[in-house]
Amino acid sequence: MADLSIEHVSRFFGDATALNDVSLTVPSGSITAIIGPSGSGKTTLLRLLAGLDSPDEGTVSIGNKIAKLGDTALCFQDSPLYPHLNVRENVAFPLKLKATNTADEVVKKRVSDVLEMLEIAPLARRKITELSGGQKQRVGIARALVRDVEVYLFDEPMAHLDQALARDIVADLRKIQQSLGLTFVYVTHSKSEAFALADQIVVLVDGQVAQVGEAEELVEKPKTLEIAEFLSPTELNVRRRGDAVEAWRPEDAQLTRGGTATVEAVTYLGREWLVQTTEGHAVSEEKFDVGESVTLTQKKVFSF
Repeated sequence: MADLSIEHVSRFFGDATALNDVSLTVPSGSITAIIGPSGSGKTTLLRLLAGLDSPDEGTVSIGNKIAKLGDTALCFQDSPLYPHLNVRENVAFPLKLKATNTADEVVKKRVSDVLEMLEIAPLARRKITELSGGQKQRVGIARALVRDVEVYLFDEPMAHLDQALARDIVADLRKIQQSLGLTFVYVTHSKSEAFALADQIVVLVDGQVAQVGEAEELVEKPKTLEIAEFLSPTELNVRRRGDAVEAWRPEDAQLTRGGTATVEAVTYLGREWLVQTTEGHAVSEEKFDVGESVTLTQKKVFSF
């Protein structure tokens, strides 16, 4: 297997720049997640990797060869499954195309293996119309994984599933990738999916690579305020002093009773409280009352 290399790729649509000089390496046998705000260029980049579109500048290559349509397998947010075929037939469909020239016994084994891996073998004879949303998405993923390609691409495959189903499928994908040593590129709007799944996370902002790293590195050492705001589960506290900007997460602030700040609002988060004060927000295990005087202390502050 070979690395996927993206070198100085740009894509323009009229006067609009969708991608601007993007360079990135996806190591073979790893999972790279691509995240970023809406309009950051995630889907445009994935289409280039899939060969569905071409860059205006730069190259996309796998090993020493320019990547082309058919070199990767793509799983969509809404996989186009065929209602007149059963689960097994849907998964086998890419291998039945004349261009693949795959022997029947090979097709049968590959399909059986991927149905087992994704825990849908008992559904093999069911029609697509008889499946739940989560089961349909597993079939769509299976249809991508059944192909023998260098890189597997995922375009927000869990976007329409509830959190519990998404967590289960993400965990299964991670196990499959690790056991087979596959190369995944996973585009998602969900930071939790990216953190749970990826070896490497790429943050795109305005069509450019803003930061690349492991989940902990991105969360603990964001390069810009915009990245810190995007990755924070709650609204950042931001304080500007001239050209200097300081920011801290509410989870990194501590409240004590008595002080110069006043509690303005309190929101229950399930196990903790988000407390809004005149000096910023804090997450607290203890409930405070609106109007109460408090002291807010920052335990960790980002400087930009």
